[in-house]
Amino acid sequence: MRNLLRDRSAATAVEFAVVASVFIPLCLGALDAGLLLWTKGILQSTAARTARCAALGTTACSDPRQFAVTTAGNLAFPGIIANADVAQPVSVCMSSAQLTKVTITSAYWAAVVMPAPFAHTTLTAVAYFPTATSCSS
Repeated sequence: MRNLLRDRSAATAVEFAVVASVFIPLCLGALDAGLLLWTKGILQSTAARTARCAALGTTACSDPRQFAVTTAGNLAFPGIIANADVAQPVSVCMSSAQLTKVTITSAYWAAVVMPAPFAHTTLTAVAYFPTATSCSS
């Protein structure tokens, strides 16, 4: 029994098991949070570009929803959002200024890869861009 208590040959393996059980989930959680923030940034940038395109009425934006899908695919990867995720741009008035509003709502794509803790997270990005006209009261 004395020899067993003095034996330190597996101490490193036990220490690794204790540290890794905390460190690995912490690293994966940080990676997942980073992917979530990156995706949110892509959606916000896409919404801003789509709102601008729709407000200016350029020929590249004849279909704003498809423009948003293409833009998000170019910024991230194809298929990150679908046409159904993009609301049709609408005109809104705020403080007597007319703005074009674009809303993108999408499920977090990486929840399939890493289900916890961000499973079933829905991301929403809203952007406004002013139009040349003012609101009529």
